Amino acid sequence: MDTLNIVFYSFLAVTAILFIVIMYIVFKMDVINRKLETQELQRKLAEMETEEWREKLLDKVKEKIAITEQAHNRITHGEDLVAKFIYHQQGIEELSAELFGIYHKPISAIKKKYPDLTELDLLVICLLGIGMDNVEICSILRMEKRTLYRRRQLIVQRIGINSSANLEAFAKSMLEETVPEA
Repeated sequence: MDTLNIVFYSFLAVTAILFIVIMYIVFKMDVINRKLETQELQRKLAEMETEEWREKLLDKVKEKIAITEQAHNRITHGEDLVAKFIYHQQGIEELSAELFGIYHKPISAIKKKYPDLTELDLLVICLLGIGMDNVEICSILRMEKRTLYRRRQLIVQRIGINSSANLEAFAKSMLEETVPEA
């Protein structure tokens, strides 16, 4: 009987080991499948975020197109002016002079009302007023994003509005007083 017990216990041990190995493989496959599912979900989420970003960008473009004809002419003229200076590599001083000439009336009013504003502050206000975003302004003025952010905060403090987000509205409303001639 001892031999029979040894065979029985050996069979039982081999069966238990096989069961453990099979369970390990099943659990390992489950982990691998869950990782693959997670990666697929992450890929789909990234695609959705990209599509959402594209839709937001498209909405932003549509908003710019939907502005009134008068403001559209003003913005187009301003963008053309900025492009001329960027592509022809003319100086910021010349760009300032042109913009300040076009928007002489509102710039004079801003200077009078807020004497603490610098020439650079006024240039940033003009660029915001014609519809340039922060990235474009940084590119035009060859300045870092942090520097522009600090400049915007200074302008907000100097004119006494409650947030940097209201600065674009302020700039646009100030420049709407004068529409440049095409």
